[in-house]
Amino acid sequence: MRKQRFWLYRRGGIYYIHDSETGERDSLHTRSKQEAEQIRSARNMTVARPVIGMSLAKAYLSSQDPKLLVRTWQDVVEDFCSRGKPQTQAHRRRLAKRRPQSLLLNMKLIETSADDLRRVLKEGGVMTNAFVRCLHNLAVGMGWLPWPILPQKLWPMVQTKPKRAITSEEHERIIAAEKNVER
Repeated sequence: MRKQRFWLYRRGGIYYIHDSETGERDSLHTRSKQEAEQIRSARNMTVARPVIGMSLAKAYLSSQDPKLLVRTWQDVVEDFCSRGKPQTQAHRRRLAKRRPQSLLLNMKLIETSADDLRRVLKEGGVMTNAFVRCLHNLAVGMGWLPWPILPQKLWPMVQTKPKRAITSEEHERIIAAEKNVER
């Protein structure tokens, strides 16, 4: 029989868990011994058989939201594109069709990893970063993602190109080329 990795103890009525390998201690935020035993059992089971961890997580999470297991990024995009004025909605739909963002569309939300998001962000530019960040925040805000895939501090920095004003010669050329008197 395998030695248990996680052990329970109680302080001030709150149950804590101790990892015998790493020495880490963590509060379980519960006063119920039965709840604490279930959490410890689940942690020991996932260490013994890592494949079962995701299955357990899906089972527990799907009891809260049955669509959680089948919801894709396409569902998030549709919700995001349905918000705002008609011109905003049309602009968002065009953005969603661009290559980097379209890589996400058929992926299930719950199965998306940080590596998947970082790959999409690396392939795109500033607009991809802004668009994917909005989708991610909407999914977290709606409760469609139980936790953020990428924490706020790990999102890549947005690096815009330097901007400059036009010179008076460039302005004159634009005015000379314009044939519409009203402009």
